[in-house]
Amino acid sequence: MSLRNLLFLLVVFAASLSSFAQSTQPWCGHDMLIKRLREKNSGFDQQVHTGMVKASSGQGLQFPKITLAVPVVVHIIHDNGVGNISDEQIQDALDILNEDYRRQNPDAGVTRNTPNAPFQSVAGSMDIEFKLAKKDPLGNCTNGIVRVNAPGLTFNANDNCKYTSNGGSDQWPIDQYVNIWVVNSIENDGGGAGIILGYAYLPYWPGGDAHGILIRNDAFGTIETALNSDGRTLTHEMGHLLGLQHIFNDGGNGSGCHLTNCSQVGDYCCDTPPQEAANWSCSFTWNSCNEVPVNDAFGFDAVDQIENYMSYNYCQNMFSQDQVGIMQQNFIDIDFMSNWINPANSIATGVNDPEILCKADFEVNKTLLCSGDSLQFIDRSFHNPTSWIWSLSGTVNTDWQFVNGTTASSQEPYIRFLTPGMYEITLVATDGSTTDQETKVAYIKVLPEAGTLPFWEGFESISSLAASEKWTVLNNENNNAFQIDATQGHTGTRCVKLSNFGQAGMNTDELISPPVDLSSIDPLNGSVTLSFRYAYRKRQATDDEWLKVFLTKDCGDTWAQRKTLHGNSLSSQISSSSWTPTSSSDWVTVHMTNVTSDFFVSNFRFKFEFEGDGGNNFFLDDINIYGGGPSDNLVIGLNEAGTVHSMNLYPNPAENELRLAFDSGVQQVAQLSLMDMSGRIIRTDVFQSAVGKNEVWIPIDGLSMGMYYLEFQTGDARVNFSFLKQ
Repeated sequence: MSLRNLLFLLVVFAASLSSFAQSTQPWCGHDMLIKRLREKNSGFDQQVHTGMVKASSGQGLQFPKITLAVPVVVHIIHDNGVGNISDEQIQDALDILNEDYRRQNPDAGVTRNTPNAPFQSVAGSMDIEFKLAKKDPLGNCTNGIVRVNAPGLTFNANDNCKYTSNGGSDQWPIDQYVNIWVVNSIENDGGGAGIILGYAYLPYWPGGDAHGILIRNDAFGTIETALNSDGRTLTHEMGHLLGLQHIFNDGGNGSGCHLTNCSQVGDYCCDTPPQEAANWSCSFTWNSCNEVPVNDAFGFDAVDQIENYMSYNYCQNMFSQDQVGIMQQNFIDIDFMSNWINPANSIATGVNDPEILCKADFEVNKTLLCSGDSLQFIDRSFHNPTSWIWSLSGTVNTDWQFVNGTTASSQEPYIRFLTPGMYEITLVATDGSTTDQETKVAYIKVLPEAGTLPFWEGFESISSLAASEKWTVLNNENNNAFQIDATQGHTGTRCVKLSNFGQAGMNTDELISPPVDLSSIDPLNGSVTLSFRYAYRKRQATDDEWLKVFLTKDCGDTWAQRKTLHGNSLSSQISSSSWTPTSSSDWVTVHMTNVTSDFFVSNFRFKFEFEGDGGNNFFLDDINIYGGGPSDNLVIGLNEAGTVHSMNLYPNPAENELRLAFDSGVQQVAQLSLMDMSGRIIRTDVFQSAVGKNEVWIPIDGLSMGMYYLEFQTGDARVNFSFLKQ
């Protein structure tokens, strides 16, 4: 056996193993996108067919042999640094893309050239180079990379991340740039099982402001977050963007097998044998169709072209000549694609400009810190700086200090912040001949020293959350945010309000606490309760809005979701007009007893996240954190009178947590005891009940399946409930 044949067998065998390891489900969202566009637009199929027939005319193969320099802008949509991939990973993805389109890919030599698979002779290449832009649409210098921190848009992402109005990143002009959005994950849109790695719009129906490629960062390149990727997802999706269909495209007929003119149906290519449907096999003998179409390039029943980039197979290494012809023809016929390679556009986008410094820039993965936290500053200067000088407001070694062996001249220094307050950061970068400076005012916020127990916040002394040194507001969609309401408070006059009534679409808003010191609580025998009051109404019965409570033990680096209320659990009451609470009975007091010992740290924080969906207003007040036994606690804002009634334990059976709801007319100490069937006490929680509606969340995820008791005790009164742990 020749060395070349042995290499081929090893590559295909490895790819076959990979195919078994991967989910045999669609990883390209193209067909999902086509289905959606077809359902919404009656003329979609005909317009695409007309464009494909024109593109498959074959004239594209006579395209002048000049390098097609295509400007690219990459929009990185990340979550506080998660998914904020490096410049190096972006360039790695483009390098693989250019190799594949020029047929300079290292595995080009293993394309089959056998009697039933004569594909080496029809493999095609393009003289093309996808290059990051060096000028933005306004003519300013750029590195062709836009970075946006949008936690609510980067997971389960869709076209919403392509708009600044949603908190994402707007498309750069379609006739000047290829736009690529890189996210953490992509929604499946009801497409069944499998992980969608990317999708792209065809040029025959470009999709307006959404035109471009959406792709996961772990499928973008082959390094760092994409270390386990072969890098071919971008090659595949760019094929769609330039006008190619899947080689198994059935045109809506249910099968890719056909006998008709191969330039008029399927993938409109005559040198890609018909393929019945998507498959993930890399078998040499895979042959899903027996038909030989009219004008077929081979004249016999060739096996499936498992090597093709427009398949789902994991042994991709080629485009066919007809596919190259379609893409090159579109550079002639489609105006916005033709303009990409216009010499005037090359000048306007700067793709061929020299690599000299034109902009000093930097970023950090978070701008909100606790005292004593350290942070690495990431150099984003372009192009090719050689030296750096960093400076900060405040006094070195008093307010801040360089750490981890870095200095003011390091490219990416680590800095520890010692004193609360706002910090201005300046970077001066140079390449030896050109110097630029970037100053970011009030860029880093260091929170006040941690509060002590008992902690209470009624917002009475805060006139503006936006100006607060303690509380932090996040508003991903840049619409209505959490703010102080000066008249509707439960205790006193003030509370927090989210004006959710009348807001269109999904909205996510966060209110994040200052640090609270829980380190004095005994991790073995101590307990902590977090309680708060909220008031809310639905706008209509079908509203399914969410309140989520998160805790952090590292000042916000990582968050653990601990409580969730949504739909009728949040409120079953309805108000069709903009609603505000008018009495204490409109408020519900929630007691969280699952602040576990993991969170008994000096910089504990918590946050409330409200996900709106066209419902009604939300109000928050009287946030308490207290620890120890009842005689040790002074809980502020809970001091009225009455009795306990309307008790309800649900759900029952339960899997992860129980909820005990009751009404009380008095502020009083209450105890919950969780017991097994023998009466052995498993855990005990002590909390302060509030006047009005109370809801206590009891975690049971650590229990074995079976029957248990929950005993509620206040004063001399005891109530026992039995429940089933599933």
